[in-house]
Amino acid sequence: MVSRKKQEKEFEKLLGNYGTFLQALIRKYNLERFGLEADDLLQEVRLKIWKLVNNEKKLLHPASYLRKMVDSVVIDQIRRLRKEEEFFLSEKQRLISELDPDPPVYDCSPSLLRDKILEALDRLMDTRKMVVKLYLLNMSLKEIASYLNFSEDKTRNLLYRGLTDLKNILKETMEENEQKNR
Repeated sequence: MVSRKKQEKEFEKLLGNYGTFLQALIRKYNLERFGLEADDLLQEVRLKIWKLVNNEKKLLHPASYLRKMVDSVVIDQIRRLRKEEEFFLSEKQRLISELDPDPPVYDCSPSLLRDKILEALDRLMDTRKMVVKLYLLNMSLKEIASYLNFSEDKTRNLLYRGLTDLKNILKETMEENEQKNR
């Protein structure tokens, strides 16, 4: 059994020799795009190294072993993140389905409803109208931005504002129809 001091020395030696190498390996993955912190993953790697030293495992090629260790830690963290996202999405869908168990009943045919939406679309500003129409044709934000030669941020803003305006116009139209029917 190796003494605690010797284990700590071995751990410090590995981190001293390969610390910069580990940081470079972790940073190459650009983890910010996944919402992960490089320091958190480095801490996970340090824990694995400590367990390795604690189990008295000798490394013949520490650099390649540590590279594989970093790869597995990164993959595990991304998998965990995706699993959490799937759970939150399914939970969100479940909650939404519980909110309105009965779909709204419209007193008009689908073609009349489509016509009302098209009339409301025509009342939007031209740029918002184009973006919303393309979105309703199932184009993604990226595709719309590319098609219209806009930035994705501009396209997103136009879409959200256009959808909000469309919703308000449809509400106004429904209220006007209710007042006429009274």
